[in-house]
Amino acid sequence: MKTVRAVFKNGVFVPLEPCSPPEGCEAVVVFVEDVKEELPAWWSSLNVKEEKKRALKEFVEGIKRRLSPIDVKAVLSDEGLEVFVITDDSSRDLKAVMEEALKVYERSSVYLPVQVISSGRLERWREQDSPVYKQISEGVSLL
Repeated sequence: MKTVRAVFKNGVFVPLEPCSPPEGCEAVVVFVEDVKEELPAWWSSLNVKEEKKRALKEFVEGIKRRLSPIDVKAVLSDEGLEVFVITDDSSRDLKAVMEEALKVYERSSVYLPVQVISSGRLERWREQDSPVYKQISEGVSLL
């Protein structure tokens, strides 16, 4: 017997982790009631829809399982939300970050515009007094 966490969404149980049971396999569903979800410290700082916040939370949890980002910043502008993942090596971490963003999209249908940047690039933007640096530094940290 294998245990798989799932959520009930739009009349269907959706697994929260990869699984491939055989066709026709029976399952037992146990409802966990009154589970108080612990919300991250940044939750009330972002003025976006609840489903986008949940997607961000899932994304950050996935990123932290796969790598050790220096920071993950959410930046709100007139164009909407953008997520910056700051790492020591953007080339090395790009694939893992994009895979996590895709997983979130496949599970929730919420698109997260994500950029992976190195701490070195961020420092150069700071030295150049770039408006991009100012936007990112004033963004909400999701870690």
